[in-house]
This record gives sequence, structure tokens and C-alpha cells, in this order.
Amino acid sequence: MSSSARLRSRLIEQQPKPQLITGRWRSISLCLDEDAGEFFNVGVLFTHDEQVEVRMLDNFDRLKCLFDGRIDFDELFRTLHEIEVAILHNGPELLDELGSTIRLGAPLYASGFSAKEVLDEFFADVVTLGRPKRGAREVAFRYQSTLKLRNSIFNFMKQRMHAQATRIIQQSRYELTVGSGHRLEIDIPLMSAVASGSIVSGWYKNPLVVKNNLLQASADLNLIRSNTERDQAVISILVPDRESGLTSKEYEKLVEITRKQLERIRAMGIEVIEASSALELAELTIDWWSNCCI
Repeated sequence: MSSSARLRSRLIEQQPKPQLITGRWRSISLCLDEDAGEFFNVGVLFTHDEQVEVRMLDNFDRLKCLFDGRIDFDELFRTLHEIEVAILHNGPELLDELGSTIRLGAPLYASGFSAKEVLDEFFADVVTLGRPKRGAREVAFRYQSTLKLRNSIFNFMKQRMHAQATRIIQQSRYELTVGSGHRLEIDIPLMSAVASGSIVSGWYKNPLVVKNNLLQASADLNLIRSNTERDQAVISILVPDRESGLTSKEYEKLVEITRKQLERIRAMGIEVIEASSALELAELTIDWWSNCCI
């Protein structure tokens, strides 16, 4: 062995080995046909260090073959999204059933170098509906949920803005009193004395999910603007790029619907921050709040 090879070998040996994370994984199953009462695995979750991570089915090719028009796939996508949100909100302490049609498998030991690695491994093992059909291309696109995106941006903000971030990040829904005295709970993740903001993921294959998320976010911000002194409002949105794994047709359709909705939002007087990575979106969001109104 040459001296340079020995040096490289020693350097490699001296490098710290990545730490394994350990926890418990569980399958997530859903009854898709209540008459038959048959449950299908539609996702997996992994709990570790008091955190919970989720991966849900987002490719319905095999389901379309199995059910042939008997399932509303837009409704199914919304249901899967709601299941993920409920699990992330509840945290690691979960019951075995989340309803009459939703079950969690027994918690089993798992370890890996990242939560994503663990999720991907067990998703491939147990969610057979997510496997591409024979001859089909491997589906590279992976949706990114709004709740997970928000948590990432919150973490970036806390690292960069410190105490300022704590003052504007809202960990729970905001209770708004409208003119009639009626109280509403609305989703406003960012708020200061003079401004309010929302964070939305547009990183979904289904454009209707993105459209509905933007409609809800803009409606909540307009409620704040019309019932408080907070005139300034902003939406930070994560948008897929052409390298996201969407087909050209899927990408163009998603962009068209997202753009139309964002144009309407801007016309309302709500500012829009866009980026194709969580880090870039966090940086732009931090800049906006730092320069604007804390």
C-alpha cells in the first residue's frame, strides 16, 4: 500500500461514524371498502426521540387497477393527508385505532441513519400499493406536507432569529373575536403586532390540495386583516421545480393552478414568498419578517 493510500485509510478510520437513530415503526392501514371490511396498508410512521415521522401513499396506480373507478381518488388523497396531519398533531403517543376505518400496526423496533431511511425501508416492505406497476417508471416525486414544512421553517427561524422567532411563531391556532363577538379558531402560524403570515406546501401531486390549502390560508389571513390592526399579510409557499419528480404534464398542470391562485392572493393585497427548497423559503421568510414588522 502506498503512503498516500495509507494516509487516506487512516483519515477514513478517524472520521466519526454517523450515529444510528432508534425508535419504533408502525404500519398505517385504511379500510377502503367498508362492505368488504378489508384493510390496506397506506403508510408507515416512525417514532424516535419524542418525534413522529410519517410517509403516506401518494401513488394510486395499483389502486386504480384494483378498484376501477369505485374510489374517488381526490377524496382518498384528502383522507390520507388528514390522517398524516392527525398523527403529526397527536405526536408519538398514539392509539391502535384512529377511527373505525384507520388502524395502526403494533410498534416494532427500528433503526437507521435517518428517519427518512427507516420510513423508506418499511414503506417499501409493507405498502405494496405504493410499488410502481411492472414496466412503469419509478415514481421519484415525494410530497411534502404543510405541517412538516412549517416545523422545518420554525426551526430555521429559531436558529437565526432567536427570541424574535419565539414572539411571532404561533404553536397553536389563534382565537379571533369578530365584530359580532363570535370567536373563531383560525390557522395563523406567524403573527406580530402588525402582520400575520401563513406557510403552505405546494409540493403535492394533486393541484386541488394545493388550491384548497391556499384558499384556506388566504381566507384566514383576510379574517385577521379585517378584524385586527394587522394590515400586512404574507404567504410563504414551497413550490416544486422541474426536478421534483413530477411528469411534464403533472408539473404544468400544478404550476397553472398554483399560479392562478397566487395571482388572486396578490390581488387581495397579500404578499407571496415562493421557493423550491425549504431552506431557501426559510431564508426569504426570515428576511421578510426581519425587515417588516417585528
